[in-house]
Amino acid sequence: MKNKFLLACIISLLSASISYGRPAAETGYASVIRDFIDSHMTTNFKKLKSIMSDNSVLKIPRGEKVLVQEKDDLVSMMKKDAGTQQNCQSNYEVLAKSDAMVIARVDFNYENCSQHDYLIIEKNEKQDWKITQVCKMFEDIKTPLPNDNSVVAKN
Repeated sequence: MKNKFLLACIISLLSASISYGRPAAETGYASVIRDFIDSHMTTNFKKLKSIMSDNSVLKIPRGEKVLVQEKDDLVSMMKKDAGTQQNCQSNYEVLAKSDAMVIARVDFNYENCSQHDYLIIEKNEKQDWKITQVCKMFEDIKTPLPNDNSVVAKN
């Protein structure tokens, strides 16, 4: 009897330590953000399609106008470029969050410019996190001006 009790205690302790030792599951919206980054970096149109809501839009300012692309157009464009690997660094920051909505900024830093994508992520009726809107902004990286003592090679 004591052996069975001791064995049950050991099994309980082992299972408790294994379950507490596992890393916490990634939140749904963080997974959506990471999938968005991955879809951009690898032009994975299938992944992009799966994380965007059916009525999602992409907005890009051009001068004094805002261009709007719907999900199907965006996925079709990405499908044409499938397999293209982006040469940039990426990171993200959650700007605001609630139980139903998250606003995040995803930065793609290229050599000469930075692209800032502002994501609106919402829970749908099935309680799945989906991107409903992306606002894409570009920022030129200023290159330092040469000083008067610089040497320029001429061909």
